Amino acid sequence: MNHPFRGVGLLNLESLVIPELTIAAGHRVTSALQIFKNMTLSGFNETKCAKVEFNFDKNTLKLDCIVPHFRLDFHYELHGQIFLVSVYGNGTGWAVLQDSHFEVSYQLGEYENKGKTYFNIINQQLSVQPRSIDFDLKNLFDGDEEAADRFKKMLKENALEVYGDVKSGYDEAFGIIFATIFDRLLTKVPVSKLFG
Repeated sequence: MNHPFRGVGLLNLESLVIPELTIAAGHRVTSALQIFKNMTLSGFNETKCAKVEFNFDKNTLKLDCIVPHFRLDFHYELHGQIFLVSVYGNGTGWAVLQDSHFEVSYQLGEYENKGKTYFNIINQQLSVQPRSIDFDLKNLFDGDEEAADRFKKMLKENALEVYGDVKSGYDEAFGIIFATIFDRLLTKVPVSKLFG
């Protein structure tokens, strides 16, 4: 996963750059809008998949994988409330999701092109559940280090609860990103070459 497959349009997944990503406010503890720019995703080289299941009758592909060290480096903008605490910031940051359980499900369609059958992704579902989360955000509260340190301490103690509140937004965003990448592969390589 650390080298692109240019012949089929598959990108290097080890340092995948997402130009912009917006995660909407959560439903319980997080009313903060999160905007990320130039987000780099890494850690995929260590991925271990317990299950990769293709059902030819239903045209479904399911993966059950663990990414031990899923890292995100980014520029962020944050404004809103977390646990009723007003928060704002604009700067660089990183997050590491440890032992992230990725469950991925793709519904595939088939189409013909020049006498060959190809798959494409017509529906996707992705769930990412980390065991723990560590992070750092620079320039919270316009550089007020004391306020930032208090807030980050509180956020780190409750990171999984906060993540759980916005998890659906991350699942949807990452699901679309990964489906788009793998759809490139599926639409350029005939089924006969993928599966013999």
